[in-house]
Amino acid sequence: MLFNRRRASSIARHLLAAILATTTISACTAFIHETLEVDSAAVDNARKIGAVVLHTKSEYTYKNSTQIDEILVMDVGASDSEEAAVEARARLLRQGWAELGAGLVESRKWRHIIVSFDSLDGLEAYGATLKAEIEGAVRAASMEADKLVIVDLAPME
Repeated sequence: MLFNRRRASSIARHLLAAILATTTISACTAFIHETLEVDSAAVDNARKIGAVVLHTKSEYTYKNSTQIDEILVMDVGASDSEEAAVEARARLLRQGWAELGAGLVESRKWRHIIVSFDSLDGLEAYGATLKAEIEGAVRAASMEADKLVIVDLAPME
């Protein structure tokens, strides 16, 4: 078989185009930003476990993704914050959520949603802006902070 300059040139062009396309695609994926959010139906389900004093969101950005947590400050009829966390967790479990361990629950129905429970004593972990918003809502509702629970629904990948 003789060397065919036209065929060799065509193969080289296709090879170069394939390399260029692969490089472009891999470079573009480095700039894709992903946003993780909780399904609104999961939030509606969680709201059923008690009286909602405040519903807000908290955003966390890391590298190329943003996670948007749904924060519910709730009254579940408890006498203190520890009992409130236990009761909120138990009510979600009765609604079909699954125990994950370390006091966390996860959704069986909605993928990749993990719920944690906190007292209002640890508001510093939520940042100054969210802390002020929660404190303001508790004051406006004339609620006792030590009887409330923070139900934090977090989307996970």
